[in-house]
Amino acid sequence: MTTIRDIAQAAGVSIGTVSNFLNDPGLVAEGTREAIQRKIQELDYHPRAAARSLKSRQTRRIGLVPVISPEDNHSPDPGDAAFLEFLAGLNTVAAESGYDILISAAVTARQELTIYERLIGEAQVDGLILMGMRPQDERLRFVTERGFPCVAYGRADSQRPYAYVDVDGEAGIAAAVRHLAELGHRRIAYITPPEGLMCTRQRWAGFERGMQAAGLPIDPDYILEGGFNERSGQICTHLLMDLPQPPTAILTANDACAFGAMRVLQIRGLQTGKDVSVIGFDDVSLATHWHPSLTTIAQPFRKIGFTVMQSLFAILAQKETLPQTVIEPHLIVRQSTGRPPE
Repeated sequence: MTTIRDIAQAAGVSIGTVSNFLNDPGLVAEGTREAIQRKIQELDYHPRAAARSLKSRQTRRIGLVPVISPEDNHSPDPGDAAFLEFLAGLNTVAAESGYDILISAAVTARQELTIYERLIGEAQVDGLILMGMRPQDERLRFVTERGFPCVAYGRADSQRPYAYVDVDGEAGIAAAVRHLAELGHRRIAYITPPEGLMCTRQRWAGFERGMQAAGLPIDPDYILEGGFNERSGQICTHLLMDLPQPPTAILTANDACAFGAMRVLQIRGLQTGKDVSVIGFDDVSLATHWHPSLTTIAQPFRKIGFTVMQSLFAILAQKETLPQTVIEPHLIVRQSTGRPPE
């Protein structure tokens, strides 16, 4: 790979002169400019983005740090449909503005802060997008204390003002409980998202509200902590169906978890939507094509990605200080829910 040193040697000038040319050609004499430009073309040199941006102090990059760990399912799998839809929304807005998204994955949650320190300290990005928010989120504290531009996908318990885009998970779960109660279900189980996430707390509030509005008691045996994957749905559903009086309906952490629950029902010779109703959360594309099709609380991930990136650009352009947006989810009723068996 051609370097700035190679250009300097080929043109017979100092590295500092080439650097001046790259940052501001007007600082270099015309003859020298022509010699440097000629060598850049001959050697097919492409300046790094960081070098090109020294004058403007902009990298034209936005940072995103997902956590990828087989032992930690607290954050969405970066290979799943929901994350990819969210990323597509981010990238569409970024590309229209001439920005790239720098994805720097952490292997563990503890590694995240180290990555944020590097991205900010080395000026590798112009702004950050946070996701998988926690009630007391150390990442949010770190970024906001430094006044670094960021937008969170989700809310946290923070005394500091910050920008966010969130889906009203409380309203979504309450609507799902209401739907099941109206169908006649009284034994409703809930496979919750993992403890430690803000969305878990918000959705639990919706479950309590929905059950109270329907006049239904919450049975602790029907409440299990799960995760955002099929295996979690399978394990929890086996436990629920082994109870002396199994539930007639199951709410799950997300669609992948719901698919796992439906697999178990099929293995046990039960029909989803007739013997046991199942509701997911997300509305990934597979939800429509699953058999039976999945009733789910829809999150418009692409729209969320659009809104997050637009909010961040509004901050970078100083058009808006700290935009805060809450998107209402909606329940999509399909074949996986029905009246409980007599």
